[in-house]
Amino acid sequence: MALYPTPGLTLQVTPQVAEVRALATMPGGQIMLAIVGNTLYTISAFFTATAVGTLLTTSGPVQITNNGVAAYFGDGASRYSYTIATGVFAVVASTDGAFTGADRCDIIDNYIIYNRPSTQQWGATSPLSVVSPALSFSSKDGAPDNLVAAVVNNRSVFLLGELTSEAWTDAGLFPFPFQRVQGTSTQHGCASKNSIARLGNSFAYLSQDNRGQALVVYMDGYSVTQISTHAVTNSLLGQVIKDAIGYTYQMEGHECYVLTFPTADITWVYDLATQLWHKWLSVDSYNVYHRHRSNCSAVFQGQVCVGDYANGKIYTLSNSVYTEDGALIRRLRRCPHLTSDLNQIAFYKLQLQFQPGVGLSTGQGSDPQAMLRWSNDGGSTWSNEYWKSIGKIGKYTNRVIWRRLGNARDRVFEVVVTDPVKAVIVSANLMSSVGEN
Repeated sequence: MALYPTPGLTLQVTPQVAEVRALATMPGGQIMLAIVGNTLYTISAFFTATAVGTLLTTSGPVQITNNGVAAYFGDGASRYSYTIATGVFAVVASTDGAFTGADRCDIIDNYIIYNRPSTQQWGATSPLSVVSPALSFSSKDGAPDNLVAAVVNNRSVFLLGELTSEAWTDAGLFPFPFQRVQGTSTQHGCASKNSIARLGNSFAYLSQDNRGQALVVYMDGYSVTQISTHAVTNSLLGQVIKDAIGYTYQMEGHECYVLTFPTADITWVYDLATQLWHKWLSVDSYNVYHRHRSNCSAVFQGQVCVGDYANGKIYTLSNSVYTEDGALIRRLRRCPHLTSDLNQIAFYKLQLQFQPGVGLSTGQGSDPQAMLRWSNDGGSTWSNEYWKSIGKIGKYTNRVIWRRLGNARDRVFEVVVTDPVKAVIVSANLMSSVGEN
């Protein structure tokens, strides 16, 4: 299995300097909506931003849906609509429906559904409308925990509560068209309403229940399947997870669920094709790792667009771009612990096979380097870095070899590449021998 680098970022537009809270492509694919700070923008096919409305809040992720006639979203205390044909933005009146506000909206059978924050209630608009009848609402009633979010999948409405969940379906009833599907209750709640994201034929989210929290799960039909590993879950112990943000992007046949924890300052990514996890991090000017810059995503004009959590920039993702809007990406790989009953191991040679000849013609990356260091005490302390050339442009037979690497009872190797090149690790070969003590 080759290890490929994560996508780079190319700046397309900066509507204003603030958090990019949401991105959503409208029907027809010629307009993308972006919420940046307290402003709703339309983004044209040429990535020109035009302000069309003002929200009553300035921060926090938002989920935008649409029914073909209008886009619809909530930011907690309020709900908003944007009529696609006329470009009219409006704050939904406080007298609309049975209650005001919504955390998350979705679409099913031309009904827009939404929850009432901090309650069990949820409501729906009329079909192909942004108006909600006064009696078009109900409650998550299978258990007493509050409703966190309502999400639609395969024409079922999944009501994810704080500790339990249940599914409803459109039964054509009046005045509220939905009813609970018997036998669909689960003992898994949702720890973060913003962690929910489409994945494959269903959706994934960060779960919690009355036994614990911080499991990442996938809804398989009406059953919940854990997809997080012990390493991922262990990294979240003791951390704030209620602010987790999830989105999904797909490139080159790999669909990836991106889960960011802003307070914990970390981003984990689950690859559905390989069923493996990796960290996706950005570095500051001191080479300190932080959460990835992306905060939300949408596919627009045939490209995956993501919004920055801090500076208002909207980027496109690309596997052929090796920087984050010009900033270096610090790509790090570590091997498992190398030990043999804690006997001394002599390490003679380590060879990494990179895709060779990927150097640039000029500047940084013209002679790309791989930087190796190691730890003999479980990662507590590390050696100095030892640099080797991956291969200048056209050097297709270049080999990366480190020799005379000393002895250890428990060794961990780490290699880092920061040059803006396609740093693909094809294989690793180690020559060593085990002593008697």
